Amino acid sequence: MKRRAYLGTLGVAGMGGLAGCLGDLPVVGNSETALGEPEQSRGNPSHPIHGDEFPTFTLPDPHAGREVSLEEFEGERAYLLTFIYTSCTDECGVLTNLLGLVQEDAVEEGYEDDVALLAMTFDPETDSPEALQEYGEQYGVDYEAENWHFLRPETEEEAMELLNEEIGVPAQIGNGDDHDEEAHDDHDNHDDGSHDDGHADHDEDAEHDDDHGDDEDDGHDHGDGEDDDHDHDDHDQEIHYYIVFLVNEQGIVERSYPNVTDDREENRPQAIIDDVRTVVE
Repeated sequence: MKRRAYLGTLGVAGMGGLAGCLGDLPVVGNSETALGEPEQSRGNPSHPIHGDEFPTFTLPDPHAGREVSLEEFEGERAYLLTFIYTSCTDECGVLTNLLGLVQEDAVEEGYEDDVALLAMTFDPETDSPEALQEYGEQYGVDYEAENWHFLRPETEEEAMELLNEEIGVPAQIGNGDDHDEEAHDDHDNHDDGSHDDGHADHDEDAEHDDDHGDDEDDGHDHGDGEDDDHDHDDHDQEIHYYIVFLVNEQGIVERSYPNVTDDREENRPQAIIDDVRTVVE
């Protein structure tokens, strides 16, 4: 499905014609960030949030045929980063589509060299280079812009270590009962009771739930036996936290956007594009 077909899901129309220009956007941050502190603080998440340094890593981009390191963007460009797997068609499609909308706006507004769009699979056993290539074509990824990278760890173990331990984002695919429980317990250690599902820690950076609306749930699949409609036969246990990070060219987190697949957040895509414009200015 092409990315424009997802505009209805996101509750947005006409994203290609955003009003204003880069020069109209105020810079309201501090010496390290262009964006100011989020209005709401919800606990102490284990993943990086506004003002934190994002952990660097290096992963293969099978389409580009090379290793991509986050360090190569420092001093050069900001980036948006999210985590997907190709057989997660609905929510992961929204995440991919969101990055695609930013890519479209970057091309239209002339800042395509100032932002990178990064989508990391955490199911490399299924997501072969060919599968990722087909997935990108399905969602209309513009590879010619040379700012999009599908990142593919060599193994699921490497992906889980990177997400759960280094970045602090819970994720699990497969029959990882012990890992599921460990990931939930580790993340719940920061719970301040702000969310109704035991994942309050995810958001000081409810952040853009933060500036653009309150969210009561955490926007990810649950690994607690409450299956949703998006699990598939090959993945009996699943944790997926639907989050996007916006990191500036100094490697500092400007925003972590949780719950981005929640269709109640009608203005979320435009708000994120506005943030990206401000950061790259």
